Amino acid sequence: MKKTADRIAADLKEYRFAIMGLFVYSIVVRIAFHAFCPMVIMTGFPCPGCGLSRAVWFLLRGEFARSFALHPLAGAWLALALYFVINRYAAGGKISRRFTVCAGLVAAATAVLYLYRMAFLFPGRPPVSYTGRSILERLVPGYRQWVLSFFPLCR
Repeated sequence: MKKTADRIAADLKEYRFAIMGLFVYSIVVRIAFHAFCPMVIMTGFPCPGCGLSRAVWFLLRGEFARSFALHPLAGAWLALALYFVINRYAAGGKISRRFTVCAGLVAAATAVLYLYRMAFLFPGRPPVSYTGRSILERLVPGYRQWVLSFFPLCR
């Protein structure tokens, strides 16, 4: 148990600036843009991971249908995260090649799912929806009109 606590403390110390930066980023973008995802903030379009956090939350609460509706790969990402945490902190191991391959496959599946959603479901119900007032919409004249003409259901 002491080794686990030591590993966690060492990682927190090593990544403290990244953790603090992420915390500050989260506060600033939520106040300024009411969103967290950089892609949504910049373009208004959903990213491949849009809905993943909420899907994992519903999965942990036992609301499997809601989780699957938001992001069908939430279970795979949660399993990877749990394996990583257990392996890193409880077992003290390093990342195995098998884990890296599995993570790559889940990332590839996420990309394929994103392309499918954008081709056949966009714009639909969140998280596969267009979010107005993006940075591009504010900076580029005609951006919103282009989005509306290219994706007429984004109104």
